[in-house]
Amino acid sequence: MGFFGKLWAVVRGFFIRAGDDVVSGGPEAIRATYASAIDDAKRRYKDMQQAVARLVRERARTEGALKELDAEEKDLEKKVEGALAMAEAEPDNSAHREAGSRYLTRMQEIDQKQAALTEDLDVQRDKVESYKVKLRSFSDEIEKLKREQGEMVAEFVSSQQVIQLEDRLKGLGESAVDESIVAIREKVANLRAEAKIATEMSSSTVSAQDEQYERLGAEKEAANRFDELLKARQAAKAGVSEKERDLG
Repeated sequence: MGFFGKLWAVVRGFFIRAGDDVVSGGPEAIRATYASAIDDAKRRYKDMQQAVARLVRERARTEGALKELDAEEKDLEKKVEGALAMAEAEPDNSAHREAGSRYLTRMQEIDQKQAALTEDLDVQRDKVESYKVKLRSFSDEIEKLKREQGEMVAEFVSSQQVIQLEDRLKGLGESAVDESIVAIREKVANLRAEAKIATEMSSSTVSAQDEQYERLGAEKEAANRFDELLKARQAAKAGVSEKERDLG
């Protein structure tokens, strides 16, 4: 049961139990308690709204990073085409082949980053939409609290059995429990992070070696790919020349 449900259940419970189980109070006590609950709900709503704003900024940064990578990839495609043309014109100049291989390697890195960022963007978009729904629900609950404030005052006034509500309403605070739960969560999160760091440290050497092998493999693959593109380009031109001779 959420914050609003707990408040409603507790307050209504005072009227249902009545008799010896209810302490004295008055309409102003009800109004004050609801006003305090409404103010607390508004603060929570504002906190959630700020959290959503941060998510929106993260989403915008991810979208911007994807656009930058897309522009860089298009520029690299043009450079690869230029390197191919130069390698064909100057086959003995290895600089063109090296440049082409470098461009293709960078394009592979961009593809990997784009895949990861696209996945992050999908998660961020889902979170934003989910919290937007929660914000709307939170706003509705605040309005419901405002309506119930008047209803509960009217019910109190009409019930002569409720004589000591004010002292009872003092037990509605949830901040101490909330703070304890937050402290537990933070402690567990810190321990989890420490355990993760220890695991990463124990495997860092192997990971670095794996990354080195992967990088060398990618560079070799890019070089081979460039050679294939160059051969295909030369073969295509040779075929066109032979066809022209046949037609002549």
